[in-house]
Amino acid sequence: MSDATPSLTEALTKFVTVKKESKKDTGNHQELGRFVAWCGRSRTVSEVSPAEVAEYAHQIGRGGAESALRLSPVKLFLTFWKQEGWIETSLAAHLRISRGRRGAAGSANGSGRGSDRGSQLSQEGYDKLVAQVEALKGERVSVVADIKRAMEDKDFRENAPLDAAKERQGIIESRIRELEAGLATAEILSKKPSAPRKRTAVGTKVRLKDLDTGKKLTYTLVDVREADADTGRISTTSPVGKGLLDREVGDEVVIDVPNGKRHYMIEGVAS
Repeated sequence: MSDATPSLTEALTKFVTVKKESKKDTGNHQELGRFVAWCGRSRTVSEVSPAEVAEYAHQIGRGGAESALRLSPVKLFLTFWKQEGWIETSLAAHLRISRGRRGAAGSANGSGRGSDRGSQLSQEGYDKLVAQVEALKGERVSVVADIKRAMEDKDFRENAPLDAAKERQGIIESRIRELEAGLATAEILSKKPSAPRKRTAVGTKVRLKDLDTGKKLTYTLVDVREADADTGRISTTSPVGKGLLDREVGDEVVIDVPNGKRHYMIEGVAS
């Protein structure tokens, strides 16, 4: 990974510049601007997590048939990060719209996220989500100030700053509601020593042997909100994570991944 990791704003500037020089269309710059605002303009690209990218796709997915088109330029942008060496693992694969989520958008509880019920988080993961809520509430104050300044321009017909600020406000409020709903129903995984694990589950560490290469691997199965491929924490909604759930030592597992099939043997399971 490159030593000089740019902020999202710097990354966007370089992306647009490079694509212009190569005479390739960057897609909708407004969509890229929304994505950068969602993640935080001053944050570095290495700070953006798979869970945030998946959450952004979830938000955009509520827009219906045009959602895939809106995500297309963002996917190119995320792919560019990997090409530049700013991140080790591509985030573009996490930018997908789940049909199940889209269909649940109008559920009775209003959250549209059945997966929030009973989600299991480590204490560290729970604390990070709490910190995200507090940060968003702070940003809520600043976006209200942005709206006030934008409204001083009396010509609302083509007031792009006002439109952008109102959209950002809506995203912030929605994100706060969803995070708070998830925190209210989350189960915090205990760190206390327990009897040896016999089967894999959320929170367990799984030692594997790749039967094709002989390579030894260790993954920790976590909720999507805590996923971090660089540290071996994989979401139980990912292909590998799903394939490793509810398994025991000695099981051989075949997992379909984008570039083929992976063959693993589970050599150990620990809390």
